[in-house]
Amino acid sequence: MDAIKKKMQAMKIEKDNALDRADAAEEKVRQITEKLERVEEELRDTQKKMMQTENDLDKAQEDLAAATSQLEEKEKKVQEVRTIFSNILLLL
Repeated sequence: MDAIKKKMQAMKIEKDNALDRADAAEEKVRQITEKLERVEEELRDTQKKMMQTENDLDKAQEDLAAATSQLEEKEKKVQEVRTIFSNILLLL
């Protein structure tokens, strides 16, 4: 009878230890899941920022192209005015 009681006590201790390990594992999984969710949220935020930065870059490149085109037009007009002015000076 004592052997059965000892065996049952040992099994109870083993069960308690297994439950403790299971609880610890579940807590670890919960912590890892929370960290994963935070990292995924950070990743989404970073991707949104990257997309916004790319959009800003595209807009800046378009603005630069437009400004460059306008500058070229202005430079042509300046050259035309200089040519006209030079011709006027030659006529005087």
